[in-house]
Amino acid sequence: MVAVEPYYCHQCGTELIERRIHGRDRKSCPECGHRHFRNAVVSVDVIVRDGEEVVLLDPAAGGPWELPGGHPEFDEGPEVAAVRELREETGLEARAPDLDLLSVVHSVHGERHYHMVTYVLDRAETAGEPTPGEEATAVEWWSVDRALSSPSETREIDREALRSVFVRE
Repeated sequence: MVAVEPYYCHQCGTELIERRIHGRDRKSCPECGHRHFRNAVVSVDVIVRDGEEVVLLDPAAGGPWELPGGHPEFDEGPEVAAVRELREETGLEARAPDLDLLSVVHSVHGERHYHMVTYVLDRAETAGEPTPGEEATAVEWWSVDRALSSPSETREIDREALRSVFVRE
């Protein structure tokens, strides 16, 4: 499994060739026969809510404000990764059993495909005060109305998740 297009076999180092496998053109090793499948990357985020407010961070790398989150390490489940990312990015402490699964959606960003796992957590189930970690320049409580009505300041995938929690049709 790889998230980016490989050029060399990670098993033996031989340059890869294209072959038709399972109805798709895929990279394959002519030396050892290993087939290289390009897979979506798992990503997690957390909606921390306090009434009609949510925690958003201003990413140090630039771009719109976003929910805290990131990618699981190779030895982490998504719940553990969500708790770690929340702590690293916002300073808020939480426990994995307190997370409520909201959704798992497919997302595309550039050439990468993601499976975004979103959790919801009540402020009462966290400890600490929001403080930016090294991946954020700021962490703030935003009203849900502000987040939903600020398409130039927030990510669409985050607004979709917020709508599914807060907007009742």
